Amino acid sequence: MLSPLKKGLEERAWRRSLKEVAKEVKNVKEEPDGADLEKARERTKSILRKILIADDVVGMKFREGEMSREEASKLCGAFAKVIDGIMLGALKDREMAEGVVPLLQEKIDERKSDPLPYQHFLQMLRYKHRLGNDGEVQDATEIAEALDYIKSRLDLDNIREEKAELEKEMRKAERPGPAGGEQENQMYG
Repeated sequence: MLSPLKKGLEERAWRRSLKEVAKEVKNVKEEPDGADLEKARERTKSILRKILIADDVVGMKFREGEMSREEASKLCGAFAKVIDGIMLGALKDREMAEGVVPLLQEKIDERKSDPLPYQHFLQMLRYKHRLGNDGEVQDATEIAEALDYIKSRLDLDNIREEKAELEKEMRKAERPGPAGGEQENQMYG
């Protein structure tokens, strides 16, 4: 366990580094169009790399009890906003997307956090800019094929009624909740 003095010093250093990242984000936002676009792309990649690492650090501090749930939640919410902003920029700029994709793929491969949001970001960038994935270029027709598959398996026109009917049946049956380890898993509510 860290001494209070050392913990305080580390916390101040952590906050200082977050302020530097915020300053970098502001600088990228203020970058005039066409003025050293490559430099802005590199700064954006640097910011994303730092935010992804900071996300891991917050998760570790939370698990070790060095950070409260509330503080970790606030920081992760701020990380999400910054990442969303970077993704919006990458959707507009293919070269930025090409720089962002490897960072997201690395984050997914590390398996230190939930990969689902990052996988969605990757898919959007790959569809938008027709970027390759293991030699295979993503094609927007896959989206239409996925919707056709869903429609073949579910009646989307009457899906609300079906949901209401199933909820009614489940209430009547008064089924017990999830069993065993599923009760502790947040995914199962």
